[in-house]
Amino acid sequence: MNGPGQRPAPSDRAPAQSVVLARLLDVLADEGPVAEIDALAAQVREAPQSPDRQVLLLAAEDARRIRELLAQRERREAEMQALYETARDLTSLRDVDGALHAIVDRVRRLLGADLTYIALVDEETGDAYMRVTSGAMTAPIETVRQPRGWGIGGRVIETGQPIATADYLADPRLALSPSVAAAVREEGIVGIAGVPMKLGSQVIGALFAADRRRRTFDQAEIALLSSLANHASVVIENARLFAGVRASTEELREANARLSEQRHVLERASAAHEQLMPLALSRADLGQFAETVSRILGGAVELVDTEGRLLATADGPAGGDDDGPVPAPAVVRVRAGKEVFGSLRLTRATPLTEAEMRTLERAAQTAALLVLMERQTALLEEELRAELLDDLLADGTPDWDVVRRRAERLGVLRPGELQTLVVCSATDVPLSALLTAAGALAARSGGLASEHSGSVVVLLPGTDGGTAARTVAAELGRFVGAPVTAGASGQAATATDLHALHREAARGHRLLLALGREGDGAMLQELGIVGQLLEGATPGRVQRVVDRVLGPLTAYDAQHSAALFDTVEAYFACGQSPPEAARRLQVHVNTVYQRLERVDRVLGGTGWREPQGALEMQMALQLHRATGRAADARSTPTR
Repeated sequence: MNGPGQRPAPSDRAPAQSVVLARLLDVLADEGPVAEIDALAAQVREAPQSPDRQVLLLAAEDARRIRELLAQRERREAEMQALYETARDLTSLRDVDGALHAIVDRVRRLLGADLTYIALVDEETGDAYMRVTSGAMTAPIETVRQPRGWGIGGRVIETGQPIATADYLADPRLALSPSVAAAVREEGIVGIAGVPMKLGSQVIGALFAADRRRRTFDQAEIALLSSLANHASVVIENARLFAGVRASTEELREANARLSEQRHVLERASAAHEQLMPLALSRADLGQFAETVSRILGGAVELVDTEGRLLATADGPAGGDDDGPVPAPAVVRVRAGKEVFGSLRLTRATPLTEAEMRTLERAAQTAALLVLMERQTALLEEELRAELLDDLLADGTPDWDVVRRRAERLGVLRPGELQTLVVCSATDVPLSALLTAAGALAARSGGLASEHSGSVVVLLPGTDGGTAARTVAAELGRFVGAPVTAGASGQAATATDLHALHREAARGHRLLLALGREGDGAMLQELGIVGQLLEGATPGRVQRVVDRVLGPLTAYDAQHSAALFDTVEAYFACGQSPPEAARRLQVHVNTVYQRLERVDRVLGGTGWREPQGALEMQMALQLHRATGRAADARSTPTR
């Protein structure tokens, strides 16, 4: 007897119907092979004829069909599971090669193939090139390229239809590439099936299964390959879309970065604008402007005019490397329209960005506006100063309350401060150029300047007349590049005295010109009584008087290296006393007597010592000193 769970062994006797049916059910229940069912059917056919024989054979045939259906269902379940897992991979795998490797591995396992692989189409050449493999044993098979229309891969890509062959190298339907055939032969591949990978109607590649023996792939296997090829197509498309999204994201990120930088640039430009515009609106000075630009751009700032003179400066932030090389400054012109006022320079350790350079250019525009406003303010102030001085010098009596208020606004004619008037002129120099120089000097000194009666008039506070005249002559002469003659008045404590002081200064100016002292400066009192008496005389007339009286003496001194001129001058300076003159000249008194006798011979007698002649001689000596030539006469060596 058979034990429990054991199938009864076959015998020569006709098996009972119940036994055969039981054994068929056991095979189906245990999912046994179809061969066992075929063995039972053969045993029934070989047994003696019995009434149940036909029934048992029908039962065996039904059991065989049931077992095949169960096997087919198992295979379909495995395929469905594979498709499910592949679909799940599509949603979880970001790596394209990882997803494709999972597909070829799954195909290889489901179909029991020796080798599976995916080839993609080269968009430039149209060739099929190997992308991923599973089960390959040699290197050449992993690097093959199949031209379009050649081999299975080329045919699948060309036709877009599945193709299978039981023996690749012997199939007459296929045009074989020598290099591909060699790689197939080296790998030992025989049977191959390939299906297209499509995106819509476009073939983008192919999925292959291969065996190292002859194999005929059935329709179910081709269908499974096609389903998985569709999944692989989705992987490729997803990869393309993902790459596109990533590229778009990167472009958006770069665009956002550019927009962010542009926003920061605009914010910095707006902040700079907010700091620069109030300077123009409030008419800030150039020093405050330079400090603001230095704070905005973090560097040392210099504002210079067209001649290189420094108008304003501001140091950069502390903490720089003083020992390092000095970088070249960033320089922009300060201009308004076609007029250039100078340049704005910024120096710092790091170069300026393009946005910072634009800020520096805006700052230069602000500087131009401030320079223009300063110039207009200065011109207006000069005009107001000139108008005030004109009113003070004009004939008639001005409204002194109005004058006082105007003077207070201009900061001039302060109570208790002494004032000096200077009248000046320069030969071959435009009056406007001289007036510009005088206006600048007056503005620095807290005075006034104007043109009056064809000459330039300067009012200076707190300076005596002689010093004021020489200062004006020297400084204006340097400015205009030509000799400037300046006559000054005495000092006045109130504005009501300025009209009289102007007449005094004008007389001093005329006397300097009459005495030939062009380029000199003096007040009227410094010219002495002779100079005042000669007001209105010409330089030529004065020189003729000096030459007639003193000419013989100066000529004799020049010829004989004598000192007759100095002796005569000392003689009259000492009250016509020879001993006093000797002490003044530091010579013996007899030397003085000898020189005086020689003067008598040179001048043709002693008349020059008599009252009339003495007066004429002393007048000539005064004129000689007034014209500034006494030093020349005394420069001759003493005999």
